[in-house]
Amino acid sequence: MKYERNFLKPRESEDIPHHDSKIIKQTGMSYVLLDNMHHPDADLRITTRYIENVPKEAPAYVELHTHDVDQVFIFLSYPGNPEPMKIEVIFEEEVYNVEAPITVFIPKNVPHTQRVLSGRGRLVTILKKGTYP
Repeated sequence: MKYERNFLKPRESEDIPHHDSKIIKQTGMSYVLLDNMHHPDADLRITTRYIENVPKEAPAYVELHTHDVDQVFIFLSYPGNPEPMKIEVIFEEEVYNVEAPITVFIPKNVPHTQRVLSGRGRLVTILKKGTYP
């Protein structure tokens, strides 16, 4: 069939620069939904992470870093969840404490990081190129 290769199964996320995969895996499973390894024509990288087991003292797990393309974080809490996710997002030296559901747009070349402080939910990331970084 002509479009059969356009139906893609997620794969478990690999280790990526600037991220502590050991800590990330302790809080929940992370999957790549789309990138150019899935489909050679993909010019986006989309990932999702289930966030379930955030330690009381949530460690930092992403270094301050930049991308040469725009990025989006989408933080979602589960419906009916009495404890929505609380997230710290840093742009350069500016610290923002936000609560899910929220979408965060990260312009290219802006130093940024994020960490989930508490709660349960899902993180979806969209990077405007097919590979990381």
